[in-house]
Amino acid sequence: MGNNDGGRPRIAVSYAHRAASQPEWFSDELADLARHAVAGLDAVGADAVVIDSASGHVFSAVDFDGVLVLGGGDVDPSRYGGNTGEPTVHGVDTRADETEIDLVIGAVENGRPVLGICRGLQLINVAFAGSLIEDLGPDSVHKVHQERPPMIGHTVTVEPGTLLADALGAGEVTVQSGHHQAVRRLGDRLRVSATAPDGVVEAVELARPDEGWLLAVQWHPEEPGSPEGQLAALFEPFVEACRYVAAASRR
Repeated sequence: MGNNDGGRPRIAVSYAHRAASQPEWFSDELADLARHAVAGLDAVGADAVVIDSASGHVFSAVDFDGVLVLGGGDVDPSRYGGNTGEPTVHGVDTRADETEIDLVIGAVENGRPVLGICRGLQLINVAFAGSLIEDLGPDSVHKVHQERPPMIGHTVTVEPGTLLADALGAGEVTVQSGHHQAVRRLGDRLRVSATAPDGVVEAVELARPDEGWLLAVQWHPEEPGSPEGQLAALFEPFVEACRYVAAASRR
């Protein structure tokens, strides 16, 4: 399938809109971030199709030219052999996990580019048989430790020779973060493309680029406080890869 509108790829933008496990303020924040992501995709020439991963509806990656997995609640620890009793785990929605894992695997298997943001990275890591640190602890620099926390700025170091370096440049980059979990065991077929000063994995991508276009970042480039131009710098190569898929589907 794909799109036929002047080369504008159709991209599935997935997040759990109103999961029962999410407080209302959190759902509102996710919706706001999703609006920024949709606007960012439109600005670089893509049509976003926003889908609700918590709806129970079955979505197929082949109906789109690419897949973007946004932030949200925690991935169910039982999916990666984690501690299901960890008290800080929140916002778990097993339907959202299942929907997005199916989308990610379906996209990679069918040559569709994938981009992940925050939960998107964690979900992708679990989809590739990795595991997560259930909680980084009260002293972590990756979130403000309060109720309804704002984002927090910190630096990450981007590895040279990666998709991420192609987009943002290698070396130190400032990002806007808000997460209490992180990669523990790296998923199969993935490589680390950025880390924080404390060693936390901040970005992953496919270890073999010939297996497809996949990139995930642990921060929120779609957050308005992010460095100017960072969202477009990440979206442009993603959309270009999706445009290639869209063009191929019309041949």
